[in-house]
Amino acid sequence: MNTRTSSLSSLSDLFRPNNPRRLRSRDLSSTRLNILKKEIQTDTHLITLKELYSMLGTDPINGLTSDKAKELLEYYGPNTLTPSAHLKWPLLLFKSLCTGFSILIWLGAVLCLGAYVIEISAKPEPSHDNLYLGCVLIGVDVICGLFSFFQNYKSSKIIKTFNSLIPMYANCVRDGVLTRNVLVRDLVKGDIVEVEIGDVLPADIRIIDSKGFKVDNSSLTGESVALPRSNTEGTENILESPNIAFFSALCVEGWARGVVVCCGDLTALGRVAGLAARLQPAPSPLSREIRRFMRCMSVWALSLGVIVAAASLSLGYPFIQTTIFVIGIIVANIPEGLQPTVTASLTLTAKRMVSKKCLVKNLETIEALGACTIICSDKTGTLTENKMCVRNIWVWNKKYSVLEKDFKSTTQNDAAFIGFKICASVCSNAVISTNSDVRGDASEKAILSFLNEYDDPMSIRKRFPKVAEIPFNSINKYQMSIHFDTQSSKYYLAMKGAPERILSRCDTVIFHNQDIKMTNDMKDVANKAIENLANTGQRVLAFADLILDAKEYPKNYKFDTEDINFPQTNLRFLGLIGLIDPPRKEVLFAIRRVRAAGVRVLMITGDHPATARAVAAEVGIATTSACRVVTGDDLRNMTHDLLSLTLEKHYEIVFARTSPTQKLQIVEACQEKGNVVAVTGDGVNDAPALRRADIGISMGITGSQVSKQTADIILMDDNFATIVTGIEEGRKIFDNLKKSVCYILISNVPEILPVFMFILFSIPLPLGVMTILCIDLGTDMWPAVSLSHELAEQDVMARPPRTSDPLVSTCMLNLVYGHLGLIEFAAGIFAYFIVMAEHGFYPKELFGIREAWDNAAVSDVTDSLGQEWTYNERKELERICQAAYFVAVVITQVTNCIICKTRYNSFFQVGMKNGVLNMGLIFELVLAAVVCYVPGVNTFFRTYPLRLRWWFLALPFSAFMFAFDEFRKYCIRKHMFNGWFNKLTYY
Repeated sequence: MNTRTSSLSSLSDLFRPNNPRRLRSRDLSSTRLNILKKEIQTDTHLITLKELYSMLGTDPINGLTSDKAKELLEYYGPNTLTPSAHLKWPLLLFKSLCTGFSILIWLGAVLCLGAYVIEISAKPEPSHDNLYLGCVLIGVDVICGLFSFFQNYKSSKIIKTFNSLIPMYANCVRDGVLTRNVLVRDLVKGDIVEVEIGDVLPADIRIIDSKGFKVDNSSLTGESVALPRSNTEGTENILESPNIAFFSALCVEGWARGVVVCCGDLTALGRVAGLAARLQPAPSPLSREIRRFMRCMSVWALSLGVIVAAASLSLGYPFIQTTIFVIGIIVANIPEGLQPTVTASLTLTAKRMVSKKCLVKNLETIEALGACTIICSDKTGTLTENKMCVRNIWVWNKKYSVLEKDFKSTTQNDAAFIGFKICASVCSNAVISTNSDVRGDASEKAILSFLNEYDDPMSIRKRFPKVAEIPFNSINKYQMSIHFDTQSSKYYLAMKGAPERILSRCDTVIFHNQDIKMTNDMKDVANKAIENLANTGQRVLAFADLILDAKEYPKNYKFDTEDINFPQTNLRFLGLIGLIDPPRKEVLFAIRRVRAAGVRVLMITGDHPATARAVAAEVGIATTSACRVVTGDDLRNMTHDLLSLTLEKHYEIVFARTSPTQKLQIVEACQEKGNVVAVTGDGVNDAPALRRADIGISMGITGSQVSKQTADIILMDDNFATIVTGIEEGRKIFDNLKKSVCYILISNVPEILPVFMFILFSIPLPLGVMTILCIDLGTDMWPAVSLSHELAEQDVMARPPRTSDPLVSTCMLNLVYGHLGLIEFAAGIFAYFIVMAEHGFYPKELFGIREAWDNAAVSDVTDSLGQEWTYNERKELERICQAAYFVAVVITQVTNCIICKTRYNSFFQVGMKNGVLNMGLIFELVLAAVVCYVPGVNTFFRTYPLRLRWWFLALPFSAFMFAFDEFRKYCIRKHMFNGWFNKLTYY
């Protein structure tokens, strides 16, 4: 290159391997992302080929010179997709371990270890409880963090799935020589390449020459229709321009020669890949809720810490002892069991959803699906069967629906239909394989499959062997073939294609089983039929034939398809065929359920607007004539504000002929309004929108590897109706998570208040650190997780999507800290005082005794009966009392779990049908017994074997708790006391 510029105005320069201005990695990635979000702006498909050769410095015959190609390669880099700057796995692991609620648990672990260090320095024989607790908290954080790490690490591999679409070698002309095995990564702009059937396009190319060239462009458009490409005039939209073939497209017919106009990251595929790799998914509603809860708990814990510090210092406690108290109160406020409970509940729900044909990759998206307010649905393969089929046949002024039961009998003796069967059988390149599979173009496969039901198209082809053919191209818009009729020894011309092209060539028509002259009025009738079929979303093809005169075209006549020497007009019009990708039968009911749940459904497709509108009407997305159809061209002319206004003004919208960047724009515009957006897609083109959405949903059967890698959820049956199941599960899991969180938080109160009494009233510690740990990560875990198995409430799909209903609300905190938690504390402290009293320490003697109680040098502490207690005897009694307190909390937590089964209904309406929860309650009691009675275990947890009667001390409190909560829910249902309980405690 003679001149080089480092200007960032040049897109090619901006995507060079070497950063021209040495921008920071984050700034460079952000700049590239903003560029990729814009539509492709280029005129390489509009200017003449001569101008294009001059601009690229190439020659259409000789291509580039090897030296120039090498120089361009060194400057612009290889023709590959460059991954965005991702964190290396150690940093990614660190980030995964230190996000969300885990930060609070890490804080608790550090404080525990800090308290242990302080005790070591201040006491000759320190307790190891804080050390154990700190280590367990670290273990909890590491295990939960690994789940997040593996999910994030997988998403960093997105670009690799795009690279799997790229071929290894290409046919390239350099120095006037065609080389067959040039590495695709070595191609540069200006290279001349050749593509044959079965080849994958090695770059974006402008067609120079071609013959019967068709490409499958589904990787960019999502529509798997073979598109003709040739050296013709381009259109304004490059993605629809017939003279451009794109990187990764598959050549399904013919061959072509073209000039490379774009490589690597700036190809249409590269832009999609760049967006998918660089876009950051929106944080899930659940993660936002947990962050909010974490902030509230942090403020609450620190506030209590300040209060305890002030009280301790004012009561004369030493600074080091005060620091240990503060650490203890902060740790006691951290619900250590919440993080593993949420993770376990979501994991179990994900496993349950697999049985319902829904594979969940990102656990938090289960709950997000329940909060979904908008679904942006793809059409092909999601709402429809992704299988073209014949819906209607129109022969002279008669329309037959193939779905009618009498279709076969009414068409059996129709000469037009018989002629149509012959024409459609021979004028086709689709074939039936030995295992009865039909292969070929989607439309031709549908027609051949249809014909196979009413005749034997292969027998017809044997009778009419093909002798010449003009393949379909975008200019002619028809396909013509000539066959030799072995029965009549005459040549037979068959033609199919765009109705307007076929109709203009016809002179006669079959009418009442006779060939008659076609009048202008008859053509008007046919045009009206074409319009009616097209308006219902059907792809319309017309068929015509002509029997050639045997004298003029004798046997062995040489037909020339280049310099045509046979008639192309005065044909006989046979009729029309309407093809459609039929909607799935269950989708209509599914969309009705979704809309009844308050979820809005938008269709976004690359298909024709009329087809999109018709399918939308059939599946229930477009229910009125007010449904707005917005095309890709409309979107290009819309400002961001106008798009937002359109989404706000029109409830029912169908987006047609959209590009990948436009689909992304629609998703982001919906999110800006505060919506939780789910996006469905199956193609490579859907990857950016899937990545950016709150919930990305890919198809498991027809979905590309790229879409599956990018998505959060994979529908293994490709069925929209499965999304309804996901929404119901999402709403159910959120309801059940609220119950689990309430259950976990209630035990926080009897864990916190003993510490306050220990500090403020100077009594022996009622509940130790190790028993707190046993409650949070032991006895509470199974019941908390088992609440996720509770059945959904009856109105779960009749409610609007939650927009302001938090996971932890003020009402829940009122119920936890102001009602049920206090009852649990009362049960625990009652058991504590009873056990103490039975051993001689009446409550009034306990207040102010802590200093002497904990002093190992004091061996004569006197109880209420005048008995003296040594230090070891006192500590053994302390273990008994802590065990009694622990058992009281466990007993009341059993009742609490039963209470938390419902938030509104009475317990007697739901009963004990949740087998997992029933087992969890038994496990909770058994574990409590193990902790108390098994030698070694009770030593580790500082507990002691209890007398049987002490297990029943908490039962009156449990009964009161149950009765109180039933009364509270009754008041909520009846809206009693002016809705006092509704406002205060209905979470």
